[in-house]
Formats: sequence, C-alpha cells, structure tokens
Amino acid sequence: MIGGRLFCFLLAMQIVSLVSAVRKPFLPAQEQTLQSPPPDNIESKKGIEGTSETMKEAYDGGVSKIGSSPPSCEHKCYGCVPCEAIQVPSTSTRRSHLGIQYANYEPESWKCKCGLSFYSP
Repeated sequence: MIGGRLFCFLLAMQIVSLVSAVRKPFLPAQEQTLQSPPPDNIESKKGIEGTSETMKEAYDGGVSKIGSSPPSCEHKCYGCVPCEAIQVPSTSTRRSHLGIQYANYEPESWKCKCGLSFYSP
C-alpha cells in the first residue's frame, strides 16, 4: 500500500514538473530583438561627445574594449602576401577533468594566415 502511494505521489510530482516546464513563457520575437545592437542613427553617431571626462579618457585608453585585438602580421608570413590576422579555435590535446561542463566555451587565438599556411604572430 505504501509503495502504491509513493508511486502515485512521484507520478503526480513528475506531471506537475513537466507541466510547469512546458508552460514557461518564451519571449516574443519583438522582445528578442532588444538584445541586438541598436540601428545606426544620428544620435548614435555622436560618439562620446556627451560623456564625462573620465569616460573619454577610458575610451581613448582602450579600457572599454572587450576581447583581444588582432596582432600585426607585417613580416610574419615570410614574404607571402597578403598576410592577414585571423582568429582560430585553440585546440588542446590535454583532456580537461571538467568534462562537458564548459562545452560552449571555445577559446580562440590569433594567427597570421597567407594562402593555406598559418604563422604565429
């Protein structure tokens, strides 16, 4: 009898969790576009004119930049032209003990590329 009640209780809990998972609201298409960058307009072209002096200094100093900048590939491709900087995925032969926990994290590095050849910057 206790086993039957436990089964019914677990079944009811499973149904409730499935119903609540299915009924979670999704963002409408209009709200999802709010995360994309705003379109260019006259106000966005003003730049940093209306900001404070410290913000201008931080902007000029490159503090507000996110990520790395491309390296200079000048004279890195041993005479091959055009030699350009590209981002390539970093591959590691060492297996991480974290497993698939960080499966969406894909580190990238900069390389210089000319034709089909890659060079270290």
